Amino acid sequence: MKTTPHILVIGIGNSLRGDDAVGHWLADKIAADAHPFVTVQTMHQLHIEVLEQLQQYTHVMVIDAAIQNEPALLSAIAPQDTPAHAESHQADVVTLMQLHRNLYQQPIDWFTLRIAAQQFEMGTAISPACMQHAQTAYALWQQWLQQILNDSTL
Repeated sequence: MKTTPHILVIGIGNSLRGDDAVGHWLADKIAADAHPFVTVQTMHQLHIEVLEQLQQYTHVMVIDAAIQNEPALLSAIAPQDTPAHAESHQADVVTLMQLHRNLYQQPIDWFTLRIAAQQFEMGTAISPACMQHAQTAYALWQQWLQQILNDSTL
């Protein structure tokens, strides 16, 4: 059955550490598009306090800088059979997905959009190379969003 999508975009990173800010930058760019069914948040790291609010979403996209060869990589996150555990109040994407699934028994489709980054020094701006990768990531986001819309009742 097709449904209207409710998408949460979470941009991860530290705006004071060069390329690490690229998750925030891309999340802000997506927010500027003002899609009525897309909610955007930025944070320094994923934390378990967001679990309860996830119940209103059908899809979660986590955007973050990554040390990788590909300029940008969009991946679906599959549920794991291993038990979920978080350290203190922070969690990685798989842990957050598993905790939500275990607590609320609600399926959400989870995705990551990782952007190639190299420069993480304090007090630096996002590097030109990372900004180019962010443009590639934005194009991947737009293709992914179009696919979600094609599969929905909109």
